[in-house]
Amino acid sequence: MSDELSVPAPPPPPAVPKQKWGEPLVKLDSAWTSLESRLCVWVLLAEIGALCSWIALKGLSSEYSVGGGDVSGLVFRGLMTSIALGLVVHKLTKPKGASTEHADRHAWLVTIAVIGGLFLGRLWVKVGVEYSSNLLNWLQNASLLMLVGGLRGLGTRFTLWLALLGASIATAKGKHINVDVVMRFLPVKMRVPVAVLGWLAAALMCLAGVVGFADHIAIDSFKAPATQPCPEDANKDCDVAFGAKMDIVTREVGDDFFLMGRQISLDVRTFPRVLVGTKYDGWMKNAEWNAWLKGADWAAHFKPEDIANLVLPEDQPDAVRSPAVNVPGGMEQARGLVIRDLNFVFPFGLAMIALRFILRALLAISGHVRVDPDAAHEEDDVHDKHADADAEIEAASPRGVS
Repeated sequence: MSDELSVPAPPPPPAVPKQKWGEPLVKLDSAWTSLESRLCVWVLLAEIGALCSWIALKGLSSEYSVGGGDVSGLVFRGLMTSIALGLVVHKLTKPKGASTEHADRHAWLVTIAVIGGLFLGRLWVKVGVEYSSNLLNWLQNASLLMLVGGLRGLGTRFTLWLALLGASIATAKGKHINVDVVMRFLPVKMRVPVAVLGWLAAALMCLAGVVGFADHIAIDSFKAPATQPCPEDANKDCDVAFGAKMDIVTREVGDDFFLMGRQISLDVRTFPRVLVGTKYDGWMKNAEWNAWLKGADWAAHFKPEDIANLVLPEDQPDAVRSPAVNVPGGMEQARGLVIRDLNFVFPFGLAMIALRFILRALLAISGHVRVDPDAAHEEDDVHDKHADADAEIEAASPRGVS
């Protein structure tokens, strides 16, 4: 009797029979979610790598002096030595049997190794300081990462991208923020139309946000004019059309990508030198810089007089400069320049979320998504079991009967 009571009741028949035309949308939704899930993993790993690299290089490049000053290098080396020594001792002394005596001895040895490593880090506190400092300064000040604000700036961009990917996946799973109190009092047949209406309204709001954020980025970051004299009356101001602002953005983005390509060409030359310990800002002479300038069509993006100002005097052949691009004209700084382009990740993410709402609405209309107020609180495996049960009910029911 208790076994019969413990069997969960089968789910009610779906409110909307599954339609054949919705099956390709199911495959699209599944493939889309799979792609975004993989992107989440890779973006998360990239963010961890960027932040760990930044912290490690900051620690290794910090010079410790007795009596005060920056101790981050000493702390970092102590922690690294402690972890490395602890792992080595753990591998060498790990007991093979289940002896309590051996387990206690192993624990004591590992503990001593970990504590000892904290002090042994003092022995190599000056090792690699100059090399790490040169590498970090190149990454932060004269490499492609300089255009996005360095390693920490890269981590910030990855965080935003990760949040948008998570929001898109949550929307696809129906786990987005949702006020469902009204839905619980509606008849079952009314839930799908009301839910579809809500999702389409949410998609419309997201698309409005796309336009709004893109317009703000164009004005704030790309200096697109917000107003201009009205054609019929020059004494009055009229709003500049959204398309006109995007034309300015498109041109500026093209210039930014050109500068990115030029910086990459410098990085290809600089990286092998930095790798062997050469000062990143001590190898490029005036003649090499001028030759590099002639290796691309700068005139397609900037004014000739602004390009001429980048040419270094040839009567100083031994003078050196940093292998970092400059923005011709001097109106913009090269450092952090590409951040304004990366800001479009946000409206792009909103556009993807809007498409997710539309896709979910179509799946609900075609009967491939359950509209249930409690579905958002279920685990994924429970939701999948209900979906399988719905499929069995539909397969068992006569054709043409809803």
